[in-house]
Order: sequence, then C-alpha cells, then structure tokens
Amino acid sequence: MTVLAAPGDTWGIPGPVFLALFLGAAAVIFLGSVIWRSLLFAGRNACDFDQLGPQQVAYLNGGARTALYAALGGLRAVGAVGASRDRRLAVTGPLPAGVTPLDRAVYQAAGNRVRTRDLAGDLAVAGALDQLRSGLAQRGMALGPGQRAAARIGALLLLGLLAIGGLRLLSGLANGKPVGFLVLSMVAVFVVFLVQLRAPRHTRAGRAALRNLRNRYAHLAPSSSPAYASYGAAGVAMGVALFGAASIWALDPAFAAEAEIQRQAAAGSSSGSGSSCGGGDSGSSCSGGSSCGGGGCG
Repeated sequence: MTVLAAPGDTWGIPGPVFLALFLGAAAVIFLGSVIWRSLLFAGRNACDFDQLGPQQVAYLNGGARTALYAALGGLRAVGAVGASRDRRLAVTGPLPAGVTPLDRAVYQAAGNRVRTRDLAGDLAVAGALDQLRSGLAQRGMALGPGQRAAARIGALLLLGLLAIGGLRLLSGLANGKPVGFLVLSMVAVFVVFLVQLRAPRHTRAGRAALRNLRNRYAHLAPSSSPAYASYGAAGVAMGVALFGAASIWALDPAFAAEAEIQRQAAAGSSSGSGSSCGGGDSGSSCSGGSSCGGGGCG
C-alpha cells in the first residue's frame, strides 16, 4: 500500500516510510558487516600452531602484558633477571644464547632498573612487541591495527545512520509528531552499533591455535603442579603464555611479588567457529513497509 506524504510530514516523508527506510538501511549495513567481518576474522594457517614461539603464543593469548610476562618467566628460569626490594627489575646473570628480540629488550630494560609495569614504555621493548604483533598478523593469527579499524567500518556506517535518525527525531519532536517507534528502532540499532564496534585481537585461526596449544601443554598449567625446572626456560615461557602470570607465581613467588607481577591468569579457553587442528602430544593434523500505529515514527 502506497503511503502518501501529508503537508505536515517531517521532511516531507511519512513516518512509516522513514521508519522502513531506516530499518532497511540498518539491516543492509548489518548483513554486509557480518559478511565482511567473517572474511576478515577467518585468518589462515591454523595448523602451523606448533611453529609459534612462547612469546608469540603469549601475545596471541593475552596481548602485550602476557608477552612481557612470558619473557620475564623465561629469563627468570635461567637466572638472567631478578627483582630487588624496591620493586625494580635487575640483571642477575648473563643473557643466554638464542634469545628473542623481546628477551633482549626486556633484559636491557632490567639492566636499567625498570619496573615491570613500565616495561611496555621502553622503546626497545615496544618495538619488539610491535614485531610480535606484526608477525602474528602476517601469519593470519592476529589482527593488525589496520584490520581492526577495517572491522569497524559497519559500526561507523551505523553511527552515521543513528545521526540521521537523531536529526529526524529532533525534527519530529519540533513538529509535534509521535516518535516512539523511531526511538525504539534507534535503541536497537545502537545496540548493534556497540556489538559491531568491538574487534578481537585474534582471528578464528588464532583461537583454534590456542585451543590446540592448551591441549598439548596442559601439563604446564599451574593446577597440574608442574616441575618447571625440568621443562627449562622455554617450558616456563610457554606455561606463562598459555596460563598467565600464575605460572610465574608457581615458579618463583618471591620474584613475582618483588617484580609486582599481577597474579592473574591469561585469557580463558577461546571459543568460536573456524577450523581447528588436532591437538595433543602426538602432533597436529588438519581435517580437511509497516504501519507505525500510535507509537509514531517522527
């Protein structure tokens, strides 16, 4: 049924017509954003998770802080760093061979007596963390800043639509028109906007990699009371990467307290769709227009 504009209609558009256009545009933006984000968040190479180093796993799991804790855990396990009573890091031994750029940067920062909470502000440490993030993005495990910004395109379009709805609302109120249904529609679109504004750190491939790594290294969980000394620095770092700072407290509670390492676990078990690879110690493998009624639309 055709709805004709009346002389008093806001902007010359009848309320039911505007509401239909508003909700239709929101639906198109939402569906397009869902498809776009699904492609963007898919990632790739979920099955090469066993090639990730502990600090890469840590960044994937909990971001920069967990990566720093993994580096500190590994360095502490070989006696390279410690902490003093003034809560500052200190060098307590030589830097072992074969370390990562983040290990080296953290070791140098410890030599400068930096506090743990200030590590991320050190230029060398920040550069090493950026290198970690870029490497994970290139492998399709994590989202870089550009990809996270691209994931919010739908949210920005919805924000523009809400701005138009807001102008219509104000004009409708000025004209003495009922705007109840428009308000309800804007609230619903705003909720969708908030959801679309969020962008995860890692892709579905990255989440699948974390699930498999937690299965493979379940014996390193603090709840299993692992003998960290028998697993070496790499084992300690992987334990911290997957299970958080609680692993450092289990390894050396005195150091954890003096270094002011927060006693928190890393991100919990990831969930989500996307292909995963076989976990476990045996190795990895892959399988293959409506009426407005009394409420009004403005």
